[in-house]
Amino acid sequence: MKIGVLGSGQLGQMMCLEAIPLGYDFFCYSPENDSPSAKVGANSTVAPYESISDIKEFLSSTNVLSFEFENIPKSTLEYLQSESKTHLIFPPPESLLIAQDRLLEKNHFRKLGFKTAEFFHLTKDTSKIEISISYPWIIKTLRFGYDGKGQVKVQNADDYRSFLENAFRNGNEEYLIEEVIPFQKEISIILTRFQNGEIVCYGSVENEHKNHILDLSIYPARIPIGLNLDAIEMASKLADSLNYVGTMGVEFFVKDNQLYLNEFAPRPHNTGHYTQDCQSISQFQLHILAITGNLPPTDVRPKPTLMKNILGNDFNESLSIARSLLKDDRYKLHLYGKKEAKIGRKMGHLNFKGTLEEVSPLFHDL
Repeated sequence: MKIGVLGSGQLGQMMCLEAIPLGYDFFCYSPENDSPSAKVGANSTVAPYESISDIKEFLSSTNVLSFEFENIPKSTLEYLQSESKTHLIFPPPESLLIAQDRLLEKNHFRKLGFKTAEFFHLTKDTSKIEISISYPWIIKTLRFGYDGKGQVKVQNADDYRSFLENAFRNGNEEYLIEEVIPFQKEISIILTRFQNGEIVCYGSVENEHKNHILDLSIYPARIPIGLNLDAIEMASKLADSLNYVGTMGVEFFVKDNQLYLNEFAPRPHNTGHYTQDCQSISQFQLHILAITGNLPPTDVRPKPTLMKNILGNDFNESLSIARSLLKDDRYKLHLYGKKEAKIGRKMGHLNFKGTLEEVSPLFHDL
């Protein structure tokens, strides 16, 4: 079977590393030359996401198509949605259309009855309306933002007036204003939904960020068991509502023992990288098994694991620290083979098979 994936970054790389040993041929498509996926054996097509003719040719050369990147042009996703009637495309392109549009995403969550931050759709036409959300706010571009990109914090009315001065230079810009939730923890659920509708879920992982970029994931999350079960139920309900197939990440804020659904990613997720070394099956292998029509495994019980992102900031020093820890076989280093280390760029991650109390202090210096 030939698996095609739109995107060729580190998530595609880790999918490829699971697919090839299972006997599948792996193909990636992106505008990037010498990509992380190509470096581990993926057959690479280099072409723009906007080119329907190239996408059509790529699709015809695969048995099943998936994604490792959701910021694909709307016109391309709509084309793939029409093709999904005759070609296996997982997850459904409609789920990417929802995930990449913050207003569609929030409205979908509310339709399912989930708590979210209060929000307001800001356009040039609505910019004169009085907004009833208490400050502070986060104002986000409606589409194509990640790792804190396309976001600004607004503390008061003066900040908002300053923002509006340059917000509508083209006239058609759209934003989502969200209340800032003073949460105690951020958690996520990594689950995989199979073609028969069965769901495999690891349970909650706790996440800490620096400068809006994931820094540390702690499994299992340090939350009450009832809250963990509620998060699993909500994430599963979301997956069912999308008729989802494959692995997805669902992020929550925890405030006063209540869950606020923040966003979802229609692909394997950075907060699920710990699953590569949790003494169970990884999120990437589950994704491959799901999209290729296999049945879910009967036992997924991870052991406590930590994941630390390695960024391009002081990369050589971080790499030296990570390699020094490898003398302890509880540590496992995963590098993505990216050509250039830049500030804020995810270059790899280090997993630790154990608890926060057992890890070396050097782990936190990465």
